[in-house]
Amino acid sequence: MISIITSLYKSDKYLSDFAKNLINFSKELTASKINFEVIVIANDPTAAELSFMKKFGGEDWFRSAVVGREPLYATWNRGIELSKGDIIAFWNVDDIRNADAVIDGARLIDNGADLVNFPFLIKWYLNIFNLFLSVKSKFITPPEYERAEFMRSMHCGPFFMFKKSLYFLVGPFDEQFRIVGDFDWCVRAAEATDKFALSKKSAGIFRVDGGGLSAGGKPLHAIENNVVYRRHRIASKIVSVDNGGHVAKYDPEHIFFQGRYINIK
Repeated sequence: MISIITSLYKSDKYLSDFAKNLINFSKELTASKINFEVIVIANDPTAAELSFMKKFGGEDWFRSAVVGREPLYATWNRGIELSKGDIIAFWNVDDIRNADAVIDGARLIDNGADLVNFPFLIKWYLNIFNLFLSVKSKFITPPEYERAEFMRSMHCGPFFMFKKSLYFLVGPFDEQFRIVGDFDWCVRAAEATDKFALSKKSAGIFRVDGGGLSAGGKPLHAIENNVVYRRHRIASKIVSVDNGGHVAKYDPEHIFFQGRYINIK
């Protein structure tokens, strides 16, 4: 089974499109006889988010949970612990996921891959009085796996899939991070296995409109990247940034998980 995890937090403006995409996505996977579940975890949900979960509550492939506000990677860890599948994927509520890519990712994992990454389209939008205008797009194709490079750069992209067994080998996502927990985890995954595969299927559309955690070149992104570089001894990539005291909040030598610090595997 494939378990697809989505975190909701102040996502009202994306819910209508997400609902349409989710319906089409589920129809394609069902028609292809793919066993899957979608786990939606709502952080301090709005009335619209509660209504969204109620709308899909009758689907046998849909599960949901309500929590207080927590970091994204805490929600990802929570979703994995709730999951029934042996393959894990994530779906950001503002993005579009292509079902055929998920099907191909599952095929590659069945054929021996531990982690699959994908080409994808990134689209930038300009917000003008809450009207979003598409201003630029770029198709991204990750490189083929090469351990040294994957241990120093983020090439997994926003749509990667992996075996749940790899999660237990690598350890949880570090809940200290707000933006780069996936980068850190993928570096750790590259240290743990060389069974990476690159699908030829486009995973979908990654949306940048200023509302996402990693959007807009935020200083916190560079600060957290520096923490990852220090953790994994990638000194050549550390950049000068005014950290405003933020770096002191991070422990590069340990992972923060469920309220406590644990050793990095």
